[in-house]
Amino acid sequence: MNSEGHDGFRHHRLPDTALWTPGPHALTPAVERVLRTYRATYSHRSAEFKNVYARAVSLLRDAFHISEGFTPLVFGHTASYNWEMVAVNTPTGYGALGLDMGAFSARWSGVFERLGRSIEVLNVPWGQGIQPGTWRNALRRGYDVALLTHNETATGVMLPVDALCEDARRLAPEMLVAIDGVSIAGAVEVDIGSMRPDYYLWSLQKDFAIPAIGSVMIVSERAVEAAENTPRRGYVLDLIEWHARAADGQTPVTVSDLVLRCLIARLEEMLDEGEGRFDRHRNLARMQRDWAGKHGLDLLAQPAFYSPTVTTILMPDSIPAAEFVHAAKNLLNVQIAPGYGPMQDTAIRIAAMGSTSESEMERFLAGLSQIIGNWAANRPALAPAARRQVAT
Repeated sequence: MNSEGHDGFRHHRLPDTALWTPGPHALTPAVERVLRTYRATYSHRSAEFKNVYARAVSLLRDAFHISEGFTPLVFGHTASYNWEMVAVNTPTGYGALGLDMGAFSARWSGVFERLGRSIEVLNVPWGQGIQPGTWRNALRRGYDVALLTHNETATGVMLPVDALCEDARRLAPEMLVAIDGVSIAGAVEVDIGSMRPDYYLWSLQKDFAIPAIGSVMIVSERAVEAAENTPRRGYVLDLIEWHARAADGQTPVTVSDLVLRCLIARLEEMLDEGEGRFDRHRNLARMQRDWAGKHGLDLLAQPAFYSPTVTTILMPDSIPAAEFVHAAKNLLNVQIAPGYGPMQDTAIRIAAMGSTSESEMERFLAGLSQIIGNWAANRPALAPAARRQVAT
């Protein structure tokens, strides 16, 4: 696209490059400040580290309403490790219930399968969520642990995990419930004391907008008891080791204090914004859905399961998704994502995470309207670069 083409979008183009993919996501102001000023001044075995760890845990308890009997653990690895952590810290004889409603929920079930664990998987068409009757019938079959995905990043589907946990407590009270909240934690109200899952885990690069690799998992006393009855837990993923060290503000293997400082800054930022951040995320996602409807584009997610953080929009046959994503970056200075897996060429995904404002989203969506309204004229300049991008 030549300079004249860029000039035609200058009113909609964001001044700074915005990373609005479903993760990693654009940094928030608080996280940026930590990264600009960070200096390593103490070791990970010092009293200073313990104080920073304790501060992070205290803020997590406030933000996620973590009651006694539940322990937040902070890791220096991505939450994908914690999928496996759930598996290796439950007895091998446990029967597991998995869920396949998109690429990432399926991958968690796949972790159990690779470890030779007994697991049955509920298959749900992409774009749909698990129906209450289906879930309740599954619970009556009797499982020891169930894997739920709060928000499927590949499809933009959010599950009503509060209601699903309530059903589990009523129909299968001995069953452990593990929830992956990776692409929604921080964007919606999560009350651990009320919901009472045994594991609630997420990575820090999405709504928390922290680029340093890290994750959090909140565990119940029941999860710790299950681990105590599980031999051969290894070391790096041994829940007992992590839980015991956390009681002293420590970790078995090094977790960078940069992760903790970023986590503290982001949690303080979230708590300062208060419940308004939940409204903002809902508004951002609604704006994206309204934009799709305005242009006659279908959404992948069904209305009952709309996500407040990821919107997956199906593109018409005349507009290849990869080329449209490239146009948004080239003309509007915003990086969004194509569809995931089999939908890479047919859908786009726009995130509503971090500190993105409604005014920024409105400006961007107006620019997208200009792109889609003039696609035939823009495509010759955009298509070659887009094809090169997909090939890399």
